[in-house]
Amino acid sequence: MWFPPMKNVVVACRSRVVLTLLGVTLCLSSAHAQSLQVSGGLDGRVTTERENPGETGPFQPQLTGAFLNLRKVWADEFGDRWIGVAQADFDDNFSRVRPYQLYLQYKGPLGKWNVRAGQYLLPFGLLATYDTERLVLQGLEKTSLGIRKDTGAEAFGRYGSWDYAVSVSDGLSDQRFISSQANPVLTARVAYVQGDAQLGFSTLVARVLLDPTFGFTSPNADERRFAVDATKAFGPLTLRAEGVGGTDNDRGVGGGVLLGDYALTPKLELNTRYAYWNTAYLNPENAGHGAGLGFTYQLRQGLFFRTAGTYQSGRDEHYGFTLQLYYEFSKLL
Repeated sequence: MWFPPMKNVVVACRSRVVLTLLGVTLCLSSAHAQSLQVSGGLDGRVTTERENPGETGPFQPQLTGAFLNLRKVWADEFGDRWIGVAQADFDDNFSRVRPYQLYLQYKGPLGKWNVRAGQYLLPFGLLATYDTERLVLQGLEKTSLGIRKDTGAEAFGRYGSWDYAVSVSDGLSDQRFISSQANPVLTARVAYVQGDAQLGFSTLVARVLLDPTFGFTSPNADERRFAVDATKAFGPLTLRAEGVGGTDNDRGVGGGVLLGDYALTPKLELNTRYAYWNTAYLNPENAGHGAGLGFTYQLRQGLFFRTAGTYQSGRDEHYGFTLQLYYEFSKLL
């Protein structure tokens, strides 16, 4: 049996305390407690895509991921007050089990301000409002940040037409049992929201322990990031765009992503993606372009079939093709 090194005990214990408190809270009964919401999903794929550069993806069926989410709300005479969320993901044919989001949230009057503590998605760019974890054509955060979620505390809410969020977390993400070199990660975002359109501005300052499953060869980086993101619906067309710039260890990096979804029919949707990333400004040898084109078809309630072809230029130039069958459900107990 493997045990984490002693130098990791502090970080491990801190994480376990958060998880334990959340688990106890979710189990508490209350006269004002609402029903427990249980949701989950299965993500099966046949793909030629690779997890890391240089690998060859097997074109064979596999259960890429499964998840189970529990959400409970405690209310008082003024409305919802406490919200507990616990989600576990089972990836790569159940070979990896990891917490995805695991937090306790206090909701202020009318949701104008909220505070949450635990593990959550970072409020940066499109990730703050659009999670592409289970889509075939995904956002840019795996490349631009190397981190998607983290453990810490976040304050967020709305003031007039503005959404805001400020997060302080430990920078260990899923690597907290590999290293104890925690460094505070400061993430913040403000967005102007008007109907189905919004314009956001984000920043991130951190020494991030990069997730090796994202294909990074360096274990960490001093990151400085600034991003502008926009979302707008034009009838059946929804466009999402994000531009990111900053430095890694004082070296300039930058790029962006454009995602477009067009509803051809009530059940059939056309999906597109274009992304660009440069790890050293003004040096085209370090630039990479990515493009993707696919379709999503809703077979029935909660069941989706997706297919997409992708192309990635640069040092790791390759083509990819993916078929996905995705099922999700939600139920009140």
